[in-house]
Amino acid sequence: MINVTAQEADNLAAHLQQTRAQFDDANLEKGGSMMVINTMPCHFLSDNKCTVYDYRFAGCREFPALHLPNFTKRIFTTFMHYNRCPIIYNVVEQLKIETGFIETVINPK
Repeated sequence: MINVTAQEADNLAAHLQQTRAQFDDANLEKGGSMMVINTMPCHFLSDNKCTVYDYRFAGCREFPALHLPNFTKRIFTTFMHYNRCPIIYNVVEQLKIETGFIETVINPK
C-alpha cells in the first residue's frame, strides 16, 4: 500500500498535466483523510522501474524500508515484492546464507 499526501498528489498531477480530480479518479482510493494508490503494483511502475521517479511518493523513496524499525512486522509486504525488487531479493538471499537456511534446505539434518 502506497500512502499519498495531498502535496504529492498535487505535484504528480501537475507533472502529468492532469487536474487533481482526474489524477485522483484514475489513481487513488480515499478513506477518511487517507489516500493510497489504487493498484498493486503501482500504475507508475513499468519494467520494475518508476516512470515518475522524480515525483515519486515518500513511501516509494523509502522503499523497501529495510532500514526502518519493525522490519519483521512488514515481512509479508517485503516478500510480496521479492520477485520485483532487486534490493529485497538480494537481502533475502543474503539472509538465507547468513542464517544457514540454504544449507538446511539442501542438506537437511
